[in-house]
Amino acid sequence: MDAVETQKTADFLKALGEFNRLSLVYNLCQCESSQNAMCLCDCCSVDASVVSRHLKTLAERGIVTFEKVGREKTYRLNREEVASQLRELADLIENRDCKRGCHDD
Repeated sequence: MDAVETQKTADFLKALGEFNRLSLVYNLCQCESSQNAMCLCDCCSVDASVVSRHLKTLAERGIVTFEKVGREKTYRLNREEVASQLRELADLIENRDCKRGCHDD
């Protein structure tokens, strides 16, 4: 994994690493349809502006996608992208073939 890929993964994990953002992701996992920020406020116990800010961060990292209709944005979990990034990291963790001269003790 090169430096650019490592930074992308770090940014992805950082976005998921905040309690309210992860709560939003968990909530969106249960939704079959897109949700607006007001509908998602209950999962975080914060106001809509804070939820909107967290959703913006998640969207910047490709974790959620949004559709804008008029003034309203609705958000959906980008399931394929999230699963792919987590699977890639898990595969790297499980890989026992060290390619940088690692030594087993």
